Amino acid sequence: ANPEIVAKIQPALDILGDVVELLSIEVDTVFRFKYHGLMKNKRGMEAWAGVLIRNCDVDCTGVVFETGYRKRDPWYDGGSHWYGPY
Repeated sequence: ANPEIVAKIQPALDILGDVVELLSIEVDTVFRFKYHGLMKNKRGMEAWAGVLIRNCDVDCTGVVFETGYRKRDPWYDGGSHWYGPY
């Protein structure tokens, strides 16, 4: 990732805290993060992260939150805790 852009978006990263970690910046405008928060909040957090990055005067055309194989939050959505690999 471009260190200048990372330095400019540091206030946004401080607000997001441990919920995300920056993986890469593609074409200087698409930001990829590893997301550790609840799946039910993923889409809203992506949108909010985009707003925070734009508020740092950085061009942002997209934010992608990677979650790996995790598709749901069984401990929080009342689902089976033994359904599928997490």
